[in-house]
Amino acid sequence: MRSTPRRVAGAVTAAALFLPATAGPAFAAPSGVPKGAVTAKVLKIVDGDTIDVSRGGKRYRVQLLEVDTPERGQCWFATATARTKALLPIGKTAYLVADRAPRNRYGHRLYYVWNAKGIHVNRNLVRYGYAKAVLDQPNDRYIRLMRAEQAKARKARLRIWSGKCDGDGRQPAPTPTPTPSPTKTRPSDDGNDPRYRTCGEANANGYGPYVRGQDPEYAWYQDRDGDGVVCER
Repeated sequence: MRSTPRRVAGAVTAAALFLPATAGPAFAAPSGVPKGAVTAKVLKIVDGDTIDVSRGGKRYRVQLLEVDTPERGQCWFATATARTKALLPIGKTAYLVADRAPRNRYGHRLYYVWNAKGIHVNRNLVRYGYAKAVLDQPNDRYIRLMRAEQAKARKARLRIWSGKCDGDGRQPAPTPTPTPSPTKTRPSDDGNDPRYRTCGEANANGYGPYVRGQDPEYAWYQDRDGDGVVCER
């Protein structure tokens, strides 16, 4: 669910949004987590794009930047919420990175979130059809990446783009007419996905599918049925 953040001038670091935590040993973030990320403990998954975390003995509500998951009562709400729960298990560490506007009008902190395995949760939700990409102005650090990942999910008709509901009998809202997307090249700011031994391992860690001629990761795995897609979920 979304709410419009207020505009705040100047860049804001993730650490500046929290009170200082008790001093401790430096952490080694997983590969893929940007420099400057701060750690927090996952306390609760409110819905697909809203979580509660703790840091320095205080509890904070966090809105995931640049993503919009279905709201309660809509198709795919339960599925999107379950996906976020799987990516961010209660009690585990999350890595948070801020953009320019630190909070929305409800006082929720606004962050890009990586999980304990180094998976970019915001991106993962969009890539696999659990969420739409939205521009949270003035926060736009990953919007080009998010829109590129959304284009892949729409083309593959994944989940919210499937025209179907997730088993509860309700009918989904009409899917808007897709707008032309730029040439499909992987954004350079985040690199390729991690490489696994098998598609099963890639899927278990939240990655795939990959399309021939579109995703460089396609060449890493065997296309057994020759349909031009590997690591189907």
